[in-house]
Order: sequence, then structure tokens, then C-alpha cells
Amino acid sequence: MTAVLAVILLSLLTPRIALAADCKTATVGQPYSTCWDIATAALISVDQLVQYNPDLDCGALQLGAKLCVSAGNLPSSGPSPNPDGSCKTYTVADGDFCAAIGSKLGITVAQIEQFNANASCLR
Repeated sequence: MTAVLAVILLSLLTPRIALAADCKTATVGQPYSTCWDIATAALISVDQLVQYNPDLDCGALQLGAKLCVSAGNLPSSGPSPNPDGSCKTYTVADGDFCAAIGSKLGITVAQIEQFNANASCLR
């Protein structure tokens, strides 16, 4: 009984590692097509927008891309796997381009390239 109580007390007193919370997001697109537009709408500065998104290139925003407009991590936006664990697939239709596909699937062009080693999206 004493050992069980000690374990319970130890678990209550042990500091917990706080997981980073998801950030608030904005999506690149009309009417938010520039870093300034997005920052202004979120009531933050462009410097803060860049701080929250370290890999952000304001000169090459991708339509449909999600950006953090607060501290935290981007919520997972990749497609969920199929029930058997295999990855989701998408059949490219005539006239499709990466930004449009990403917008349909809720992922970025960078994620399309990451998930598909042979994909080459022109930017």
C-alpha cells in the first residue's frame, strides 16, 4: 500500500512536459493574398507573422497554404490514412495543378512534394 501511494504521489509531483498548442491559422487566398493582408487581418505585425512561420517566404505565398497567426504549431493538415494504414491517393485530372490539388485536399504544395517523391510542382 505504501509503495502504491508513493508512486501516485510521485506521478502527481513530477513536472509534466507541456505540449505545444496548435496556433490560430489563416489561409492564403483572396482577400488575404499577401503577408501584409494576413498580418493586418490577424491584428499582428508582418514581423510576428514571419516569427510564427520561420520558413515563410512572403514573395512566394502558395494559394491555400495555412499560416500561423499566433504562437504554436500548425495543426496537422495532412490527409488521414486509409483504414488499412495505406496512404490516401488522388488521381490527377487533366488541367489539375499542384496548388489546386492542395486546395482540394487541404494540404500545401510543399506537402504534395513531400508526400510524393516524384512530384515536381512548378512554382
